[in-house]
Order: sequence, then structure tokens, then C-alpha cells
Amino acid sequence: MIRKRHHWIVRTTHWVNVVAIIIMVGSGLRIFNAYPAFARKGEMFCCYPFEHKPIPDWLTFGGWLGGARHWHFAMMWVLVVNGLVYLTFIYLHGEWRDLVPRRGDIRDSLQMVKFYTFRRKDHPHQGKHNALQKTAYFLLPVFGALAVLTGIAIWKPVELAPLTAVFGGYVWARYWHFIAMLAIVILSVVHVFMVFAVDPYSMTSMITGNYDPSLSPEARNARPFYHLFPRRARAAAAPPPPAAT
Repeated sequence: MIRKRHHWIVRTTHWVNVVAIIIMVGSGLRIFNAYPAFARKGEMFCCYPFEHKPIPDWLTFGGWLGGARHWHFAMMWVLVVNGLVYLTFIYLHGEWRDLVPRRGDIRDSLQMVKFYTFRRKDHPHQGKHNALQKTAYFLLPVFGALAVLTGIAIWKPVELAPLTAVFGGYVWARYWHFIAMLAIVILSVVHVFMVFAVDPYSMTSMITGNYDPSLSPEARNARPFYHLFPRRARAAAAPPPPAAT
């Protein structure tokens, strides 16, 4: 039975985020290449092993430093407004309850890991999202907020000196901005991989809003890429034969 899974506001903000994050990451890496290091000249920085090694051009966006800055700041405001719309909606609509951490999430996450690594046969029971998905979806706005705050801190380090000082000064604020970006990229890549590997049928729901629960990973007992091997998936989901008497 087809059910409505995602409100149009959730779907719209999701795809706006996709575009904004891609442009922000690419333009941010182009800006970084203007000085691909965190230590000031003549100093050392403890926590980045690739000092003075620029990011490959194919990973950057904006063409040149000035163009990248224009794109970066434009997308920053798009991301901020879009994020506020999304957070306001899930709060007013009650969907925040599906995402906030709860007691037992660590246990449930471990059970999902056991299932994906073939140490558990049956898919753990889940609601709209499993525990690993909840963790990723909860952390994305957190790292997004960190990226915005650190970005503002390095944009106006003099006018907003107290904010820059919170992150340890300009050098460290720039570093935490980079780490927030890296975390967003990693979470996004894992999210996209798991969608295609475990629940490709959810792509339709993020476009139309409709979802068939009979095709959910739990209903299919689906591990990564098991939808490509239907016989194996059915065998894994089948109950064991009764013991001989």
C-alpha cells in the first residue's frame, strides 16, 4: 500500500541542500587553494598533514578566488535560509521526534551494524529511519550550524572577534570550518551510498513523496546491494526449516 512519506517542504529543502552543499564545498575548496595551509607563514600547524598541497582543481568550483567567494557567500545564505525553513517545519510538524537521539539508539545502531556485517540474520525493527540513519540526519544540521558559525568567524574576524575567539582564533576557526565541511561531505557520501545500496526505492519518495512500505529494507531484509540479487535476498529473509522430529 502506497503511503505519503515526505512532505513537499522536506523534499524541496532536501534538493536545495544538495545543490547548495555541492557549490559551497567546491567554492570553499577553491578559496582554500588560495592559501592551502592553516599555519601562518613561518609557523607550524599540528593537525593537517597536507600543508601547502592544493586541492585538485576538478574538486573545486568558481574558476578563481573572487568568483569562488561570490558563489560561496551566495550559497551560504541559501543554506542558512533553507536550513531554517526545514528546522522550523520539522519542529512545527512534529517530525523532529523521528530524528532526535533517544535512549537505546546506541544499542539499535550496533544491531544494524551486526545485520550489515552478517552477524545478525533478521533486519532490526525500525520506524521511519533506522538508528544509523537517525544519527546521520541529526548530525548533518549540527555540522551545518558549525560550518556557518566558523565561516562567519573567519569572514569577519575583527568585527566578530569574540566569536572567532570561541573557536580558538582565526587559524583554528578556519580549521574547524574545514573539519565541519569534511564531516558534511562524509555523511552525505555515506547517505547517498546507503540509499542506492540498501533502499533505492526511497528515491521516488524524495521526488513524489510516496513510498511503498513493502519495499522497505526491513520488509525485504535488505543488506547493501541485496536488491541486485533477489534470490539471495529471499533466501536470507526466509524462516529456517522446522526441526526434524
